[in-house]
Amino acid sequence: ESNIKMDIRKYKSVALSHDSCDKLDGIRKVIVPEVSVSRAKALDIIINEKARKLNGRLRNIKNS
Repeated sequence: ESNIKMDIRKYKSVALSHDSCDKLDGIRKVIVPEVSVSRAKALDIIINEKARKLNGRLRNIKNS
């Protein structure tokens, strides 16, 4: 049993279908091929990349 506690002020959890998890496992091996990254880190990378591509439009959505 681990005594490591996640900081709930900093992190949230998400539920993914098995199909989405399988796809994410494939994607994470492609986006960072030289290192094994966690599913959470892969999602972090994908979300931040998409937010950059939205180029400011995300800010307008969050404030509406």
